[in-house]
Amino acid sequence: METLAAAGTGISAGSDGYAHLRRLVHERTGFDMEAYKDRFIERRVAIRVRATHHQGLGDYLKYLTLEREEMDRLLRCLTIHVSSFFRNASTYEAIRQEVFPQLFAPGATRHPRFWSVGCSRGEEPYSLAILVHEHLGAERRGWDVQIQAIDVDDHVLAEAKEGEYGWHQVADLEPSRRERYFIHAERWRLVPEIRRMVRFHRRDILMDPPGGEYDFILCRNLLIYLDRPGQEAVLERFARCLRPGGFLVLGRTEVFVGASREAFEVVDSRERIYRRLRGGEPAFSAGEACAPAAAHRGKI
Repeated sequence: METLAAAGTGISAGSDGYAHLRRLVHERTGFDMEAYKDRFIERRVAIRVRATHHQGLGDYLKYLTLEREEMDRLLRCLTIHVSSFFRNASTYEAIRQEVFPQLFAPGATRHPRFWSVGCSRGEEPYSLAILVHEHLGAERRGWDVQIQAIDVDDHVLAEAKEGEYGWHQVADLEPSRRERYFIHAERWRLVPEIRRMVRFHRRDILMDPPGGEYDFILCRNLLIYLDRPGQEAVLERFARCLRPGGFLVLGRTEVFVGASREAFEVVDSRERIYRRLRGGEPAFSAGEACAPAAAHRGKI
């Protein structure tokens, strides 16, 4: 029987049980663990093994095969959902000051497309929607802003679509924003004009084709869990899908790796904000193009 490592690092990535686990998770959920760092997967699976009081991976796999609800719990554990409204406020301030004046400049497209990758329960794409709403002010009726948000977890996507949150999720918001953009009953629900700006989809950034071309991509605290080839694949996809002059915002802990780095210039090194260059292409590997997708109407 395979047991958890004494040091608490979890399952062994080279074991037969690990390969079985990968196949089982992919078959049942469509989630591919291959591009994620072994140590990350080991730690997350170890949490579920301990939580279900099993002695080792072998016993846990038998349980996982039989219990559908446990597969759902494991997927939620593997796809960490730690977020909040305007998390790392300095990043949003940099977006407001350094990105929006260019993105919403006279002569810019009146139909900008935003993409929030790894959106969890919706706090980040809704924060973007609020920021756009504030920035455009009285001029917003002349714009058709589209925010697409993706995640691999159906449970959190269902919560995101509802746009309802507990007090602990909105407590750190400025009172003026909370009063302007939320309706308070038993929970705090976003006002319809903000909810309408965002559309949520189940999509795996590593496996599924992107939903068209974008002017702005937000992807924070996801790349750090991927191995180097996975990071390069995601960043190359972003480079392909950003229109020339479009913006990419990564988390502060992320490092821009691979050939796709050549396709960007730095806008803000501290906040990891980059702009897609307008000329020249890096040496991309073969891959799909980002064909334009059918747009939802998100007028504000």
